[in-house]
Amino acid sequence: MARKAETTFIASVHRHLAVGVYREKMNNPYRSGTADVWYSGQKDLWVEYKFLPQLPKRMDTFIKLDLSENQKIWLRERHAEGRHVAVICGCKAGGVVFNGLSWDQPISNPEFTSRVITRPELAAWLLAQTGEVNHGTTENPHRDRVIR
Repeated sequence: MARKAETTFIASVHRHLAVGVYREKMNNPYRSGTADVWYSGQKDLWVEYKFLPQLPKRMDTFIKLDLSENQKIWLRERHAEGRHVAVICGCKAGGVVFNGLSWDQPISNPEFTSRVITRPELAAWLLAQTGEVNHGTTENPHRDRVIR
């Protein structure tokens, strides 16, 4: 159920992306840890997505993103190589961007809530990070392609 909610959330963000933003969903059954989506433009960006179906009720609760050890290692190694990485944590209202390695620290419920941006704003952030590149077509045939 959690994976389906995450996939639905990613699609809801991608609906707001400009056509010229190339993205490719990563799925490697032989090597776990690879970020969920690779975005390519004038700059590359690797994003791991998480989804919280419900925020904690208590305001003094800290939210710790549920990344596997392999995901943490993969993101840290890519970041050390100078690659641009982020984690986007979705919720019903939108999502929070954790740029670089900022995902590694728990975040208070009030801070998380104050940083939530809408899906169109998340798409605008992705575009700002990568830059739009039109690959010579009005529609990218490889959009949201799953690599198997």
